Amino acid sequence: MAYPHVEWIDLQNNGQLTEVAVVKRDQIGNIYFIALHSLDIIDKRRIAGILSNRNAASVELYELLSQITLGNGVNALEYFHQLVKVRTPSGHVDRPQVGRIGAAYATPGIINAPTAQAPAQAEAPRRAPPAKAAAK
Repeated sequence: MAYPHVEWIDLQNNGQLTEVAVVKRDQIGNIYFIALHSLDIIDKRRIAGILSNRNAASVELYELLSQITLGNGVNALEYFHQLVKVRTPSGHVDRPQVGRIGAAYATPGIINAPTAQAPAQAEAPRRAPPAKAAAK
């Protein structure tokens, strides 16, 4: 049975696919996910139960998790947040952290730093304005 939000993704850009539950994709291209192979049997059952929810395909997984309380009384989003990792557009995998986001380019840099601009088209050499004839 195929579950919504479950995908096979090449996390390390090495050609090896990993089964993940995609929690969210943002506008920059970051993928927030839970690697399913890292879950124990109890957590796999919990995720399968959540993904079997009739509303699972219509909302993002983080929203679905926020609406569910697990059998132990903990909110599912709060519980599974500790297992979430993020893959940036450049392919770096890390834990989400305050003050750090993935950038939409692969080279290091600062988002708001001035960048070298492409040279404008070569301008025609400027001529000196014509000299006014001296009055005689």
